[in-house]
Amino acid sequence: MALVFDVSADLALFRKPYTTTSMISYPFPPPTAVAGIIGAIVGIPNGSDDDAKNALFWNHLSGTRIAVGINKPVEWMVTAVNLLKYKTANADMKEHIQIKHQFVKKPSYRLYVSEGEVYKSLKERLKNGEFVFTPYLGVAYALADINYIGEYEEEGVEEEFIEVSTVVPQYQVEIDVLKSGGVYRETVPYRLSTTRSMEESVRVFYPVFTHHLTEKPELIIKERGQLLITKVGAEKVAWFNAW
Repeated sequence: MALVFDVSADLALFRKPYTTTSMISYPFPPPTAVAGIIGAIVGIPNGSDDDAKNALFWNHLSGTRIAVGINKPVEWMVTAVNLLKYKTANADMKEHIQIKHQFVKKPSYRLYVSEGEVYKSLKERLKNGEFVFTPYLGVAYALADINYIGEYEEEGVEEEFIEVSTVVPQYQVEIDVLKSGGVYRETVPYRLSTTRSMEESVRVFYPVFTHHLTEKPELIIKERGQLLITKVGAEKVAWFNAW
């Protein structure tokens, strides 16, 4: 079984870890951000009251599989954000520094969750339209709207060429770029430790999604390699490996 729900907001910022002063965003929530969204909805404490770098919710996500879909064309907005300058010893709180931020504008994503310890609790929270902690898309001021789509049986997919409507992890996958109409590639954080250090990243592919398209684009996979693909409702979904 798989849970399906949409997350959207006015803004999102999933900061790429190599950016420092200027913040550059991934176009979709990487698995680490999805883990935080799940933890917020279910209400798994992260232990930050004891140590700010704690992310203890990872202890409860073992065995959980997720997939990420992009519901609408990705739009960008770049702006400067005023921040207070307070790190120097004699900082004047009237001093400001302007930092460039790259935001995703009015994003909408479809998240898929299967298996794992949190599955039952997540299902109950989504069905009841409630959450314990406030979910957001990357930064605390990008408050997320959650829309539960439903729970679906997973069905196997046997076609030679598979049309996938989600982000595709590169697990020895071969994609027909021409039939897909174009492909983007990113390397995204996949798993963190309980102290927020990077443990694993993964390369992913996702379709070119522009406003002139009348239908949601799909990637055509001609060799699935070690990638798990199942049919969830009417969609074919490419899963990240279980945490």
